[in-house]
Amino acid sequence: MQYIKTREEFENLTRTGNVIVQFSATWCGPCKTLTKTMENVIPDQSDVSFYKIDIDSMDKSILQEYNIRSVPRLIVFVNGDDKAEMIGSKSQSEVTDFINKHKEAR
Repeated sequence: MQYIKTREEFENLTRTGNVIVQFSATWCGPCKTLTKTMENVIPDQSDVSFYKIDIDSMDKSILQEYNIRSVPRLIVFVNGDDKAEMIGSKSQSEVTDFINKHKEAR
């Protein structure tokens, strides 16, 4: 999963298609667990782009805009619109079901 490091990158990468952004922190145990889960989910989601944001190094205005107060958090973007979010570390089947429910079919 590629890290998004700037607001400009964030806006460009979430603008088109199905995009999942994982908000996390390097010090967060549940974030590390979710990252491992995502590594198993990503290969089965060829119509979705996946990115990660380290909350400690990202523009704080994005964190405020999306009300990021706890991590890990996944947000589904479809053509630039945030459609749904999931908070906490979840099982592979829960993450897969969440993505499939909220992504736009192609």
